[in-house]
Amino acid sequence: MWFSTLTIVPGSWFDGTILVSTNVASVEVRTAAFSINSRHVAPGIYRFHTHVLELPPLSRRHWYELYIIARNTPGAAQTETAPLRVE
Repeated sequence: MWFSTLTIVPGSWFDGTILVSTNVASVEVRTAAFSINSRHVAPGIYRFHTHVLELPPLSRRHWYELYIIARNTPGAAQTETAPLRVE
């Protein structure tokens, strides 16, 4: 997994690339505040590029778990996590 940053700021861009096995059908990047469906660009490669929108003040200056969820066609999921800071 590669992420452009693990500290996001409203108004910035958040990018990532996730390498998975070729039997993965979808990859979702999720926190308590948002969810991103990654785009399948090649066998085993998923990418996302999203603009970080304004977040409520109570959501800022906190650490969250960033969940990276890979699912195969029958729906079985594998989840990895990373720390994400919202400024």
